[in-house]
Amino acid sequence: MVDVAIYYQLNKNEKQEKAIENINKLIKQLETHHVKIKEIFIDKYKSRDQLEELTNLPLSELDCIYINKIIDDEFDSSLIRELSKSEQFEVRIFNEF
Repeated sequence: MVDVAIYYQLNKNEKQEKAIENINKLIKQLETHHVKIKEIFIDKYKSRDQLEELTNLPLSELDCIYINKIIDDEFDSSLIRELSKSEQFEVRIFNEF
């Protein structure tokens, strides 16, 4: 069983319903691969509150974090990259799956 978290940041003018639809599509794909989804985080456009919540998880318990797009903010991007190395989890973008 693979333990994953999902992080989704809304695009400009994107409604939360569309984000949930996209996440549900990913979940359906992941279900066929014996994946256990531990948490789902959704941020508004240009927000990072849920990303902070994600980084407060016991990340060593995750095998992978799926994100919907490359994180634009250089600090946040570096933070996730370094955490993935130290806590040994993968970061994948939805369309890479």
